[in-house]
Amino acid sequence: NKGVYVSVPDMAAIIDIYQVRRLIECDSLTHAYALHPAVQKMKLAVAEARKHEKTEDWVGVGTANMKFHTAIVELSDSERLIKLYHNIAAELRLAFGHLNDAKLLYAPYIDKNQAILELLDAGKNQEAAAALLHYLDLSERTLLAAYKRSQSLL
Repeated sequence: NKGVYVSVPDMAAIIDIYQVRRLIECDSLTHAYALHPAVQKMKLAVAEARKHEKTEDWVGVGTANMKFHTAIVELSDSERLIKLYHNIAAELRLAFGHLNDAKLLYAPYIDKNQAILELLDAGKNQEAAAALLHYLDLSERTLLAAYKRSQSLL
């Protein structure tokens, strides 16, 4: 569309997005309870990702992954945090545009999502939050490396 400009997050924005994600998502897991309705959404998102993985539909896996993380935030029961996360997730999708390989972006995280879910189901909230913290660190590094590569090609 003529006159329309979409801002793609730069390195500072990516770092900031992940800082916000760590604060919101890890805290949500720490204080969650296993019978929360969002846990079922997390389970459905993992099952959906597994289904898409079998057909190598990596965009579908990515959509399921975003549902998983949205459900984590829903564990907070805070409409403000959920709204904030939706805005962060929109920026994150723009940042993911730096990666041309959806499989590289999403495949490693299916098992990680399953492991976080299993820890939460077992009542090991602190361990689930620690696993997510490590996961987000890895995801951030992957995205920052992709951003640097894309900038060097310009």
